[in-house]
Amino acid sequence: MKDTLHQNALKAVAEGNYALAAKFWLDGYALPHDLEELHELFYHINNLNEASVDPHLCAILGLIALDYNEIFESDREKALEKCLDWAISGLKIDPEHYHCYRNAGSALYWLEDWDGALRYYERSCQLRSAPVLEIRIFRIINRHSDYPDFSQLHPSADSQSAMELYNAGVEIDYVLKQYAEMSGAENQRLTELKIQFYTQSYQLFRAAVLTAQTNSLNYDPHTFAMCCNNLARELNFKGEYQDAVTIVNEGIAQSKFMVILLNRMYIYMSAGMPKSAIIDGEELLRAYSEEMDFITLISTIDVVCLSHSDIGQYQEMLYWADQGLEYYQSVNPGDPLLQDEEIVRCVTNFYISKSKAASMLGLDVNNSVDSEQADSLLEAMPDNPSLMISRGETFLRDKQWEKALECYNQAVHFGLEKGMARSVQVALYNRGYVLEVHMKDSESALESFEQSIGHGNTDFWCYYWAVHSAYHLTENEKTVHYGTLAISMLPEQKEITDDIAAELYEHIGTSLIDIGHYTEAVKNLEISLGLFYNRITEDNLKIARANVKEPSFFRKLFGQ
Repeated sequence: MKDTLHQNALKAVAEGNYALAAKFWLDGYALPHDLEELHELFYHINNLNEASVDPHLCAILGLIALDYNEIFESDREKALEKCLDWAISGLKIDPEHYHCYRNAGSALYWLEDWDGALRYYERSCQLRSAPVLEIRIFRIINRHSDYPDFSQLHPSADSQSAMELYNAGVEIDYVLKQYAEMSGAENQRLTELKIQFYTQSYQLFRAAVLTAQTNSLNYDPHTFAMCCNNLARELNFKGEYQDAVTIVNEGIAQSKFMVILLNRMYIYMSAGMPKSAIIDGEELLRAYSEEMDFITLISTIDVVCLSHSDIGQYQEMLYWADQGLEYYQSVNPGDPLLQDEEIVRCVTNFYISKSKAASMLGLDVNNSVDSEQADSLLEAMPDNPSLMISRGETFLRDKQWEKALECYNQAVHFGLEKGMARSVQVALYNRGYVLEVHMKDSESALESFEQSIGHGNTDFWCYYWAVHSAYHLTENEKTVHYGTLAISMLPEQKEITDDIAAELYEHIGTSLIDIGHYTEAVKNLEISLGLFYNRITEDNLKIARANVKEPSFFRKLFGQ
């Protein structure tokens, strides 16, 4: 279809209908991608324009200068100045020419002549609805303000151009990233506006690409795929996983590229579809590893590793954990990249995954090797929280509880100092686990789990162990609170067995007896027994039921 538009544009030029040619090439975004072909076209259009200046030819030349300047001028700034010259020449003949105004504005925008860009952009918007330009106008006007009045940003969505609407969504995304400190209400409004632009663009592209029953100017399979990618990503953030999967698959069917496959992998992971996440992740590592930056590479390995864990494939989990650590250890220890929070998060996961996989497979772990590696890296980076956590893991496997705690305390200290939230969460969780499970200090353990949660940890197991500690301290309100949070996450936890879930319901139910909420206690204890039989749970259920009839007469029983 793009080639058809291009051929129709060439025919229109041959017939002298430059307005129609400009419509195909500019509104249909149908300029050829082959640089040699575009080079020939540029010189042909330029020769025609030099023989007799025409605003439509000026507009075509201007767009080439904006998007493909390398075919006639390697100096980007000179090409933008030439774009401006063509636009002004065209406007002298047709003072109402939309594309000449837009090209002039864009040339000045990229030349950072803000007042000039503003003048031309404002006139463009008077001639045609252009949400991209409306957003840029807002950014230009507020370029010196750290806290713009976002209530003034209301770009029109009245456009039938799928490309314009898609680019408007991208521009809104720039605004959201540039002003990350804006109020929550404005952030939500602009995020919804971004999704609206992507949705309208998706619908227009889809009608042209998949049905061919509407505006052929919107036919662009690759940009449709990019739009699908962005819309699916937003839907994934909202938890609308099925729609996200459907839309991203439509995009991949039209154009497969690294970013869209990465996006689908993360959607599958969020949606609890680990087998599909593994397929995408392993394809990405086979086909695109050389294109990936180091953070993307490590993050992809992490997803594959955790997804194998989700379905109990511990041999594969161990393999990918080792692969991730091998890549990590191949980097110069002094490289500041290793301090990146995402790298720290993934490497921490690799050590934890390796330990878990070895345990599940019944393998003897050569702890001395891990200890030597961790010590060697710590010599170069003594303030690296991730390495402190991994060193704590090796002490843990040697049953050196106090030394493990020292490492986790140091990881918390340096993590807070460097603003590495995930490292702080993991170190506090690990510290709580050692205190509760190995040192039987429930009070200190609960404090540590609560600190981890307070720093943003929403992991199921952190809630589970907080419940465990609180229950043994007879902290009834906390048992119920953290137990409720843990239970709310059960639908997403694929490997949680019924006995674990039953324990949570039992702890909540038993604590509710003490609080005096007998009806709720009965409900929770009944669910617990339905999942897994326990004599203590059965006895406490009888007590809770009796108290519903005769409050405060009976006392609960404790089980260890």
